[in-house]
Amino acid sequence: MTSFVIFKILNELYGIDIEGVKRILPSQFLTAMPDEDTHIEGMFTYEGEIIKVMSFRKMIGVTNYDEQLHQHLAQLQAEHKIWLEALRTSVEQGSAFEHESSPHSCALGKWIDSIHPDDKELVEAMKTLGLHHQNLHQSALDLLEEKKVDKDGAKRGLDGKLKESYEMTMNALGNVAGMSTKVAVTLQRCLVLIGEKNRSFGINIDEVVDILHIDEKQLHITPEAQKMGDFMRVAGILDYKGKLITIIKDITINKRSA
Repeated sequence: MTSFVIFKILNELYGIDIEGVKRILPSQFLTAMPDEDTHIEGMFTYEGEIIKVMSFRKMIGVTNYDEQLHQHLAQLQAEHKIWLEALRTSVEQGSAFEHESSPHSCALGKWIDSIHPDDKELVEAMKTLGLHHQNLHQSALDLLEEKKVDKDGAKRGLDGKLKESYEMTMNALGNVAGMSTKVAVTLQRCLVLIGEKNRSFGINIDEVVDILHIDEKQLHITPEAQKMGDFMRVAGILDYKGKLITIIKDITINKRSA
């Protein structure tokens, strides 16, 4: 039996032999290393050892985490603008409101519920966002009930409490977006790997999915390790419950020769 740490980058799954993984840590606040290559995100000290941290996303040439996070938050903001316009149409025209009314069911609410930061500043920012977002949805529910008995009063409410709640929610979301580095640290994980000469280094990944214990016969091994970008080689592919997992043979912090 062989054990692999399975992790995710975007929608792709990767695995690495657990024997090469020293620690699985929350992502760390890093000290910048401006003279290093762009795939090095920085360094931190762990158990008396200075550990350089690489971005797995940069190693395989996909959108970096911060940029994707900004895009996602912008999308959440755009979706709530559509939600607001649908609510306005429902109140003004008396049509059914077919969007999510619960603050925990919409995309923004689900995202808020998924964030569990340790940083005090981010904790307060997320708490403020969650409160304003709940107030926004409660205001919407109140207007939908009011329109049943007082349509004109409900229309006035659109530009009153609801508008105020919406603006406060978007301002709070913008504040969180401005703290994207802290959000990224909260969401990502860092695999501390054993490198050359037993020196540790880290790779930042999106999330750890599982630890699999498999028979080596399940692994479709390539005839010889194949190069994957400048920093790693692939040992093979694992077909696990209908999902393909790229199994990494080794990773180096320095570029491999051709």
